[in-house]
Parts: sequence; structure tokens; C-alpha cells
Amino acid sequence: MAIEIIIELAVLFLLKAVDNLLSTGKQILIQRHRPILASLSVVISQIIFYRLINKVSASGGDLALYIVSIASGVGTLIAVKLSDKFSKERTFVNVILSDDMQAMIDLREFLMAHKITNLTTDGYTKDWNKSIAITAYADTREQSRLIDNYLNNSKSKFKRIIQNK
Repeated sequence: MAIEIIIELAVLFLLKAVDNLLSTGKQILIQRHRPILASLSVVISQIIFYRLINKVSASGGDLALYIVSIASGVGTLIAVKLSDKFSKERTFVNVILSDDMQAMIDLREFLMAHKITNLTTDGYTKDWNKSIAITAYADTREQSRLIDNYLNNSKSKFKRIIQNK
């Protein structure tokens, strides 16, 4: 009996998390001018929502209400995190320079390993020593964070110019 209640509460939690993920996703899809996907998201979300209302009302206890409420926040958090990870709202162009040739080579390897589009060209330091310049095109916020973390945690000094397209 107790295992059935736990399974039912877990299913309620999952359904509400998916409902909120779809509901928040709908808002993101509307902003990105994807009306058909936004409409489908609303339809599925409403079916789940009304099923949940029925189940929570029939449960007769507050525990189901609290579980569904917590799941609502979790679903929204997941949707926002997924949107941040895959968002391609604009491309950030990072022109990166350094006097340390090996640091630039290592940076290029890092960018390639993380599938961040980049262009490496010959360059010169202010003392006219040969170096390389890297232009990295961060298409998502996640790629921008990867570049930020790499440069901030590096022992080498970099000059970085960021432009958004």
C-alpha cells in the first residue's frame, strides 16, 4: 500500500515537472516565433494539467499538493536551464590575443575539443614577435561560459575583444 502511494506521488511529481517544462517552453517558443510548436506545447500541457487537477483533488491530502507545487518549480528550472544551454539568440565574436604562443595553441585545442567555431590567424605581439590570433564564435551562452572559464582559469594573460552579432 505504501509503495503504491510513493509511486503515485512520484508520477504526480514527474507529470507536473513536465507540465511546467512545456508551459515555460511555450513562452520561449513564442519569443522565438515558433507558433506551431508553442501550440502543441500548450495542448499537451493542458492535458497534463487537467489530469493533475483531477488526481490532486481526488487524493484528499496536502502531500500531493506540496509535491505538485515543488515539481512546478523544478519543471520551470529545467526549462530555463535547457533554454540557456541551447539558446542561439546571438553569436558572440571573441577576438583573443596573447604574447604566449603555447597558450594560444592550447586555447585553440580547447575550442576545437568543445566544438566552438574558431579562426586562427598569424599575428604579432606589440614587440613584433610572431604569435597567433584566435577569433572564436560562441553560438550559445554555454559556449560563452566555456570561453570565460577557460580564460579566467588560465595562468597566461589574454587580450579579449567581444563583439555580438
